[in-house]
Parts: sequence; structure tokens; C-alpha cells
Amino acid sequence: MSEESANIYEAPEAELTQQNTGGNKPILNFDRFSAWGVFFLSLITLGIYAIYWLVSRTNKANALAKHQVNQNLVYGYIALYVINIAVAFTSIPEVFSSIISIITFIVGLVFIFSLRASLKELINEGSNEPVHLSGILTFFFYAIYFQYKINEAIDNQK
Repeated sequence: MSEESANIYEAPEAELTQQNTGGNKPILNFDRFSAWGVFFLSLITLGIYAIYWLVSRTNKANALAKHQVNQNLVYGYIALYVINIAVAFTSIPEVFSSIISIITFIVGLVFIFSLRASLKELINEGSNEPVHLSGILTFFFYAIYFQYKINEAIDNQK
């Protein structure tokens, strides 16, 4: 009996993760996921999936890009988002609720546009032609638009 068949009950060993071997195309390290999936999951979870999507893609982008999104900004936005939701169910004066909402909105914009700069760098690093990420589409459709552009870059660079 050979060494290979010594233990027939042993689990097979395989490399299940596929890493980008070309260092000049960092966008290939991102997972391809349907932009419609991001839309419907965000809709069903009342926006919570969009926040999860932003945080997970920010962490991956920070590991790959030179322009990194500040982690304090990420955690600050999450904290403000949770506080904003909690304030909606309390009976504090509307002025305070409005102030918290405006602060959350401003921090969210800074966070989203910082991630936009990081993703733009990653997409253009391995691209033959420069890709522009629209500020207007980023403002209105941030997670869906980013996923669409990531998918487009993955398709073009493979």
C-alpha cells in the first residue's frame, strides 16, 4: 500500500482561496458580487448591509491601497449611525436629533468619498485606461455604484 492511500478517511487538502498573483492588479483581490445583490440586501436589511459592505470593503482597500481610509472615521461613522437609530426611538428634543443626523450625514460623506479615492486608486493601478468614479453617483448610490465599478474593473482586468 502506498503512502498516499494510507488513510482513506483523511480530508483532502486543497487551496480554497485564490489570491491575486499579479501584484499590479490589486482590484482582483476583491470579490465579484452582483450590484443587484447589494441593492436588495441593503433594502431588506434597511441599510445595515450597506454599512457592512462599506466597512468590509474599506478594510480590504486599506490593506491594498496607498491612500487609506482612517479607521477612526470608519468606527466613528458606525457609532454615529447606531446613535442616530437609537435616538429615533427616544423622546429627546427634535433639535438634538437633527444635529446628530446632520453630523452622521457629514461623517458619512467624508467616509464614502475617502473610500472612493482609495477604490479609484486600486481600480486604476492595473487598468490600461483611467477610470473615473462619478461624485454624483457616489453620493446617491455609494455601495451599489462602488460594487458595480469593482465588478467592471475585475471583468476588464482578468
